Amino acid sequence: MTINRQWTMGLGTVIGLMALPAWVAAQIAITLTLPAAKALLYEDVIATVVIQNNSGQMLTMDSIRGPVRFWLDVERDGGRIIPRRDDAPLVSAVEIMPGEVRTFGFNVPRLFAMRSQGLYKMRAGVELNGARYVSSESTLEVASGFEFQRLTAGVPGDAQAMRTYILSYLQRDGVENIYLRIEDADKTVYGMFNLGRVVRVRPTEIKVDEAGNVHVLFQTMGMGFVHTAFTPFGVQLFARTYTGTRGRASLAQQPNGQITVPDGLETAVSPMAVSPTPAPPAATTVEDKVALDKAKKKVGTGGMFGQFMQPSPDNKP
Repeated sequence: MTINRQWTMGLGTVIGLMALPAWVAAQIAITLTLPAAKALLYEDVIATVVIQNNSGQMLTMDSIRGPVRFWLDVERDGGRIIPRRDDAPLVSAVEIMPGEVRTFGFNVPRLFAMRSQGLYKMRAGVELNGARYVSSESTLEVASGFEFQRLTAGVPGDAQAMRTYILSYLQRDGVENIYLRIEDADKTVYGMFNLGRVVRVRPTEIKVDEAGNVHVLFQTMGMGFVHTAFTPFGVQLFARTYTGTRGRASLAQQPNGQITVPDGLETAVSPMAVSPTPAPPAATTVEDKVALDKAKKKVGTGGMFGQFMQPSPDNKP
């Protein structure tokens, strides 16, 4: 079902607002900003909403009920409202003191069913005593990126489970970043991860180890190489930076199944290695949740399990 919501106000409403005292129109100030104007499909995008309470009284804000209601809308270019993925409240009983400025972060692709590329428009608002305070509109372009390699492998401990690991890159603000997407045979996405800036001189490598973890090695700035690994459920294990021998580095599989970078010298810990591990997408079924809990208890470092390559028709970077 297509739902259209008009954000424009009628002439009578505008005249009515113009007639209100200035302090009434400024009771709540609200802004919404995005980290970038362009993102890859399934990539995490945190919308930052800042609310300033100028009403002179404490506000108890909720997104479901009550006199002070917060809302966040996403629509496609053309006016189609994008539905939420679930009914969980965006905020619940949040108290904002007079004069206080409160900042909220919302991972928009995980909250709303943004399943295709295109332009999306976003606004946040607060309703107070019948008045609506609305942020300026922010626009996000969701792109498909350029897929250049994929690998499909089994999941140890589950003979029926398979994972496809897809490498893509996206140019944004004059810089190319490499991305890893993890999905199963039913197209359930376990994560889309920005691995960092890529320099397309040496081919990117991807392998799966004996524990079912996926390893990616790619060249980055300064002739360095980044080696990172994830579980089949989208939990990052590590990210390490190397310099290569004569400008080269590669993944090698050891007899015990472990994967190493024998021709690389580890130089420093990548910033990705010390940053918080990205939270995997919410499980869509009970089985997914059980599998995710089991995956968090497994950490492997090398090997191969039911692996076969499915190279894309495009050239590798």
